[in-house]
Amino acid sequence: MKALFIEDSKATPKVNFNPNGELFITGRSLPEDPVGFFTPVLEWIKECTCESITLNLKLEYLNTSSSKQIYTLLCLVSENNNIKNKLINWHYEEGDDESYETGKEFEALTKIQFNFFEYAEILD
Repeated sequence: MKALFIEDSKATPKVNFNPNGELFITGRSLPEDPVGFFTPVLEWIKECTCESITLNLKLEYLNTSSSKQIYTLLCLVSENNNIKNKLINWHYEEGDDESYETGKEFEALTKIQFNFFEYAEILD
């Protein structure tokens, strides 16, 4: 399994998937072509042979089309029989109830264990 790294931009998150099972998606997600952006991410999960993964999601903004892609990603994690231990760390900004609720919905729909972490707003 090779690592997957995609640098972030103003419209896309940073993706850093390590073969050791430590997976990170961080930043803002509002790509013009969400399917095109997330295709390598979804393919990596489909082919993942890690016995354990920890997926860290820290998305300060997630548009509707990206939310659908994240849901697809979580479904693929859930369906991948190679991955025996699955943990999602959902990071949301302090006071961002919408992001927290989105994470809770994903947890209920996918039946994967989520940990929720609130972080302080980062001011530019």
